[in-house]
Amino acid sequence: MEQDNHIHWSANLFSASIQEDDMVRLYKYRFLILITIITGLLMWTYSFISLFFVSDDRLTAIGFTCSIVHALSPLVYRLTKSMTLAAYNMVTAGMIFQFSFSYFTGGFFSPTLLWFAVLPLIVGLLTNRLHATLWTFFSVSAYVLMFILQKEGLVPESAINDLGKTLAQFMIGMGLIGLVGGFTVFFLELAYFYHHKPKN
Repeated sequence: MEQDNHIHWSANLFSASIQEDDMVRLYKYRFLILITIITGLLMWTYSFISLFFVSDDRLTAIGFTCSIVHALSPLVYRLTKSMTLAAYNMVTAGMIFQFSFSYFTGGFFSPTLLWFAVLPLIVGLLTNRLHATLWTFFSVSAYVLMFILQKEGLVPESAINDLGKTLAQFMIGMGLIGLVGGFTVFFLELAYFYHHKPKN
């Protein structure tokens, strides 16, 4: 009996395919909007940190450009009806800005690289396991690339001042706590929602 329960549990957790009807798509679209708002606040805050506390203007230009592209993610979904495309638009903009911010503010030793860990989670919740796995690979690759750049001496001196460092560190701590807490609540709700959906 215990073995049967174990098989049933693992099959439901890792192998079940949920039918995506209009209700599921609406649920994910609302979550897309929520993620866009929460992560958008972080993106724009980092952009203004770049503007006022980082001496290299290139980072400011990258930050505001990526923030605008990121904010258009719900519109991308409305126009294309592709949640995958909308999710990729969001996390690609986020990764470019995170990588750039780290590059100009400490390279491999910049704590901003921690945001790479959130990207596969966002993609996975909005799409499926395949894309979550793919973005895990992308995130690891970007992290390793920054290490190689640092090791080869290709990362410039940090262009952020002390107050900027403090603000950036504060954003990482509070941002991660807020995102992980919010995603946990959403994941519990999503698990309950999917539990009552018919499975293939």
